[in-house]
Amino acid sequence: MEIAFEPYKKVTFQSHLVYKSAEEFVNAIGMANPPGIPGQGRLNWANGVLFRFFNHIPSEALSKEMLSGHVVFDHIECAPMTTFVSELKIAERPLVSIYVVDVSKHVVFEPLTAWIKKIFSNKPPLFFWKIRSSKCFCL
Repeated sequence: MEIAFEPYKKVTFQSHLVYKSAEEFVNAIGMANPPGIPGQGRLNWANGVLFRFFNHIPSEALSKEMLSGHVVFDHIECAPMTTFVSELKIAERPLVSIYVVDVSKHVVFEPLTAWIKKIFSNKPPLFFWKIRSSKCFCL
């Protein structure tokens, strides 16, 4: 039996939303939950970046892209968060928990977040995203 690992060659996303802080990001998610109602969510973390992503609706064209080594995300949301924390809470919604998964060793998310972090360190996030909002970003 032959086993082969073929890593992706390219990551593309069509839209993005950058929050100034992890608190702002988590509040945006949790405040959608009505008061007094339990809720939970999940975010990912790597390289000091808290994030989540959304995929396109599956299609034959996207499947071909994936098989050729090209990951295409529809949307990415992120915020800086220096230190990994496994659970985040919202003071105004104590019944809501946001669980965070450390994906710092993931073959796609580690380079993606390293790229995002590099962009953050070179320019203020709001300036960067505002200027380039109509372009597609690739690693």
